[in-house]
Amino acid sequence: MTPFDPPDMNYTDHVAAVSKELGVLVATVSDGPLDVPVPSCPAWTLADLTEHLGFFLVFWTHVLCDGSGRPRTEFTRWDDLPADDEARVAWLDGLASDLQDLLSATEGDTEVWTWFEPDQSGAFVARRCAHELAIHRYDAQAARGSPEPIDAELAVDGMEEIFGPLLRIGDPSGLGSGETLHVHCTDRPGEWLLTMDAGGVGVRREHAKGDMALRGTAGDLELVLYQREPLGTVERLGDEAALQAFYREFTFG
Repeated sequence: MTPFDPPDMNYTDHVAAVSKELGVLVATVSDGPLDVPVPSCPAWTLADLTEHLGFFLVFWTHVLCDGSGRPRTEFTRWDDLPADDEARVAWLDGLASDLQDLLSATEGDTEVWTWFEPDQSGAFVARRCAHELAIHRYDAQAARGSPEPIDAELAVDGMEEIFGPLLRIGDPSGLGSGETLHVHCTDRPGEWLLTMDAGGVGVRREHAKGDMALRGTAGDLELVLYQREPLGTVERLGDEAALQAFYREFTFG
């Protein structure tokens, strides 16, 4: 028996989250020089993060263009931009607008290419973008010294994405030996038992004792799973080897 129902976030919800996260992200990137380090992305500056985000945005924008039969939007490569922060922020802002326009003009059930074979839809794109942008919005704000939490409902949906399609990218490490990790939200319904074995990660939505337990707000738990510093206290009870076993399998982001 499952102890909770996962968030029923739909296409409209994910598109709204994309718009919100992009607005904050662009404003944060524009609020100072881009040569500052990003503590949650070792060896990256905000300029590096901006470049990564630009390619992420245009990639999914062009996926939506192709799937909906629209011409691809224009794209200037990073290396062809003037080497100044103002031009780079304007570039990111333009790409953000392109993605938002395409998401607004596309139906969630539009058939598009994605790297996740079971879900070839615009809805997959909107969900993927919402979570990638929430994590990188945190990264950008951390670089500015003012990170804000991820919305609880979005974070639970983000963990559901981790435990679904994202854990199915690539091959398992083959190093799991039955370690178990219990992830328990304290601010809204949400808990999972993860089992790491030679075949990857098994996931069950249930309350059960694991070798290690993580307890905290949904937003903080998602940050920990993405190997980011939480904004509040996350209880870490038990054998840390279970969390390290999870990190061996989940290397996304």
